[in-house]
Amino acid sequence: MRNRILMAAAEEMKVRGVKFTMSDLARRLSLSKTSLYEHFASKNELIHNILVTTIQDFQEQEQEIYSNCELSAADKIQALLKIAPRVFGPIYNRSLYDDLRHYYPNEWQLVSDFREEHLNNLTSFIVRNIETNSLRPINISVFRQIITSTTNDLFNFRFLEESNLTHADALTAMADIIVYGLLPHNR
Repeated sequence: MRNRILMAAAEEMKVRGVKFTMSDLARRLSLSKTSLYEHFASKNELIHNILVTTIQDFQEQEQEIYSNCELSAADKIQALLKIAPRVFGPIYNRSLYDDLRHYYPNEWQLVSDFREEHLNNLTSFIVRNIETNSLRPINISVFRQIITSTTNDLFNFRFLEESNLTHADALTAMADIIVYGLLPHNR
């Protein structure tokens, strides 16, 4: 039942962001609010569990990519830049990040800490590959800023709608441009 509630809450977050109510969720599940509270003490706990599950999903994907010996360094970087949630699917909503930051600061910190950890892992991977001459030397500080700024900007739903892109499409395009630049594919 907990997983069913989490999945339904993730669906509510896709539609309403974190502004969904426990009544909305109870209606979606055809349950009473009392039944929901038997499994989750609060909406905060529910949202926290969704975010923890999503972060664990990302971390598992990240480890799968890093440990895949068949991928080149460039392929790994590209794959790492476009990881998307598998468990709940994309939860992105127009106001999700802003609302998390404003109404759920502890959960926002959890997301921020994870994003920083992900970027630190990626940066370390790139540095190791530069040291072994698998990648050319780059300015790591500029790379970090590009990744941070770009991933933040790709949550701009006006841009996504105007460009007719999903968030996953935008991440894929970003990863391709960052890893392969503007060079033709045959070089």
